[in-house]
Amino acid sequence: MQARIFRPLLIAVAAVSALVLVLPTTAWAAGTITFAAKIDSPSGGSFPSWGPGPAPIGTVSADFNGDGNPDIVAADFQGSGPILMTGKGDGTFNPGTRVGSPGIGYGAVAVGDLNGDGKPDIIAQSWTQIAVFLGKGDGTFTAGQKYLTVEGAQQEVLVADVNGDGKADVLSLIPTGVQTWIGKGDGTLKAGPVTLFGGTPGTFTTGKFHAGGGVDLAINNDVAQQVEVFFGNGDGSFTHKGASTSGLITEDVRAADFDGDGIDDVVTADSFSFSTTVLISDGQGGFKKTNRVNLSGLGPTSIAVGDFNHDGKMDAAMSAVVSSTIVVFTGNGDGTITKTGEYPVTSQPQTPVLADYNKDGKLDIVVAGSSNAVSFLKNIS
Repeated sequence: MQARIFRPLLIAVAAVSALVLVLPTTAWAAGTITFAAKIDSPSGGSFPSWGPGPAPIGTVSADFNGDGNPDIVAADFQGSGPILMTGKGDGTFNPGTRVGSPGIGYGAVAVGDLNGDGKPDIIAQSWTQIAVFLGKGDGTFTAGQKYLTVEGAQQEVLVADVNGDGKADVLSLIPTGVQTWIGKGDGTLKAGPVTLFGGTPGTFTTGKFHAGGGVDLAINNDVAQQVEVFFGNGDGSFTHKGASTSGLITEDVRAADFDGDGIDDVVTADSFSFSTTVLISDGQGGFKKTNRVNLSGLGPTSIAVGDFNHDGKMDAAMSAVVSSTIVVFTGNGDGTITKTGEYPVTSQPQTPVLADYNKDGKLDIVVAGSSNAVSFLKNIS
């Protein structure tokens, strides 16, 4: 089985089996944020049972066929390429079709418009390559170029304009840090600067960690067990500024403003310590406070952020791969979050993806797992 279970699972399984007896896996009596029971959409056999793959972001959402409904693309680590499942507008999805067939081992995906035509494209990373698929806007894709690379502790690619030229660039995780790929605006990329890292980079995110313009980075250091911040220089390169301790073996980090000061903070999914941590930015590249939710989930793997109840405060949803649940956190607006729900979903859930999948004006959750299905959690807050 090649599903992305969090990396230290074999070591932690004994401790987890004991915790399963005391931590509930059914939905809690949530406060203002509540989700309905899952609705599964089978992939129709196109999505093998191995799951999205070894990446913090293995599923992304956009309207890939132009019908106004959010669709999803999930990586297929042991299949021949990423899978597109088009949304029906009610939270369910049509059976999957291949975005392309670059080969096995592609566990990370990202979405963005690389050629400026207003249609979402897909970028996927494997052990040794980055592959580009240019969207036609009708749910089909044209295979673009491939680029040689080496994955880091995990596979991860993100899309952002890091040099301010109005064209989408790509960032990828490598063993020595983060590689910048400069977008030419026509769907092709050229290798740019490498942000070197003193440790093992496990996952990273883009954000705004100081008052200046541009895109900054937060990278988790698997050796030092801390999140390190790099300010963008405006040319695709980044400069190290500060760091703070995160949880043990952090699988995913995401940026969002949890205390309302206009500067992004960082929330982490800490697999080995079974915790979720919010690191409050000081606006200078460091962190002034650490807020941790202990025993937040069994095997945290990936986390997503959004405002579920329209109160202007950032909330979060995290996949717990051992208990096959999605854990929901309510943001308190002061830099703290509270665990307010836990919902059963498809087995070994990977990346929660937030969008209004049933078009009722609320952010819902969709997650792919290892059992030929994706689960939809309807927001009934």
